[in-house]
Amino acid sequence: MLKENSCEANDSDDGDFSPSQDSSEDEETVEVNGFHVLPSQENLVSQMLKKHPDLTSNFDLKNQQLKNAYMDVLVDISETLSQSTKALSMEDLDKAESTLFDLTKAGLKVGWLRQKLDEAYLKKEKQRISGVRIRELEEQVNKRKLTLSDLESDLKKEKANQLSMAQLKKRMVG
Repeated sequence: MLKENSCEANDSDDGDFSPSQDSSEDEETVEVNGFHVLPSQENLVSQMLKKHPDLTSNFDLKNQQLKNAYMDVLVDISETLSQSTKALSMEDLDKAESTLFDLTKAGLKVGWLRQKLDEAYLKKEKQRISGVRIRELEEQVNKRKLTLSDLESDLKKEKANQLSMAQLKKRMVG
C-alpha cells in the first residue's frame, strides 16, 4: 500500500521555509548512485538501478531532497506492486497508477512498473469476475436446494397421503 508522504514547512526565524523533520529523516542514509536512501532500501534501490539502467536517464534534479523523495516514492510503489494481488485493493492500484504517472512526468523511466501495474489490474479484474461467477453459482445452488427441499416435502406428503389411504381402505375392507 502506498504510504502518504507529507511535506510540512516550518517557518524559521530567518524567513526560510524548510521541510519539517520527523523521526524517519533523522535516520542514517546511504548513497546509491546519487540517491540518499535508508539502509533498509539500499539493496532494492541498487537492484532497481542495475536491472533498469535507463531508469534515471531523463531524471536530472539538482535538489537532493527532491531526488531522494522521488526515489522513496519509487521504492514504495515497487514494494506495493510486489505484493500479492489479493493483498492489494483497487484503491491501492489507482494510487499506484497516479503515482506512476507523476514519476514518469518527472523523467523516471518506469515502464517495467507500468507493466506490473497493468498485470495487477488484470489479475484483480479476473479475481472480481471469478468472485461474481462464484456468487452466481452459489445462488443457483441455494435455489436448487430450496426446490429440492420443496420436492422432498411434497414427496413426504404424497407418501403420507398414500399410507393413510391404504390404511383407510384396510379399515373399510376389514
